[in-house]
Amino acid sequence: MADVMYEATKASAIVVKVVGLILLVFFLLYILTWTNTLKCKQIPGWCGIYYGIRGKPKVLIAYGDYGLGDPDLLSELMSDPNHIGVRPTMLHIDYINPGNLKEFDVVIVEKARRMSSEKLKMFIDYANTGGRLIWTGDAAAEVTSENEYLYRDELSIDSNAPHEIINPWARKLNDEVVLLNELLSLEYVCNYSDIRGMPSREHIVGNLIPINRKNPFVYGLSASLPFYITPETDFAIVKPLAKGTSTTVLTLDFGSKLYAQGKEYGKTVPFIVTNAKGNIIGLKIGENVAYYAMPPEYFAHPSLSAEHRYMLFVENMYFGMLYG
Repeated sequence: MADVMYEATKASAIVVKVVGLILLVFFLLYILTWTNTLKCKQIPGWCGIYYGIRGKPKVLIAYGDYGLGDPDLLSELMSDPNHIGVRPTMLHIDYINPGNLKEFDVVIVEKARRMSSEKLKMFIDYANTGGRLIWTGDAAAEVTSENEYLYRDELSIDSNAPHEIINPWARKLNDEVVLLNELLSLEYVCNYSDIRGMPSREHIVGNLIPINRKNPFVYGLSASLPFYITPETDFAIVKPLAKGTSTTVLTLDFGSKLYAQGKEYGKTVPFIVTNAKGNIIGLKIGENVAYYAMPPEYFAHPSLSAEHRYMLFVENMYFGMLYG
């Protein structure tokens, strides 16, 4: 009898240890996915379990008064059940606060060329604490006050540093610095239309070249994709920071060096860039920041010929950021 009880106790202890190990693995998977260190798609079936617990991903489109982007079109494309089937929340940046942002799994910022340093800091803080942030086009390329610009001599210990604006994405807020350029590892230069004007009809600009076609943001794209714009679409020209930490996953190749008004802009420019900037309780966040030089909905804009619309960019934006 004693032997039977001993074996039963031993079996129960083994079961408890196995269950405990399973729960520990489950907890670790959840934390790694939550911090974006692990993409749920990397483990078969895990996406369904993870979002079954957390609930369906919540997406916010944050927009302003003007600038590149069409929030209504993006919402319409994302809501299409034949593609993503998720209806985003849409809020003007004036009505967004840090508490609002915490409710969302992904925040997309567009049509917000003019933005205060206070609002800009809010989005940066969201990303730095683990939020998934997608920045587009010329968002925050204009300040609301001249006093918000950050000058080189204000950051440098070199007394001979010039008193010149670093970049529209480098700001100050009272005694704080607000550095979107470091979050994205990019500097805003201008919009394409600023140097070439708006085309009168559909116009080919160059070719889109995926750097790593296995990256979820460009997965499924051909090795070279003709890129067209119309009078209704445009994109931003940006350049990488010299000591940046970003990864360019898609580049635009003009075919030859782009010259305009006596200035050279290079043969290629970054078009989709990802970065990992956040951390939570000491845990490093995976790629939780992405920049699109052209708002993703423009790739599928109705003004483009049907054969030049690439809905895959909108799908990859959503699934790449959330599922991997």
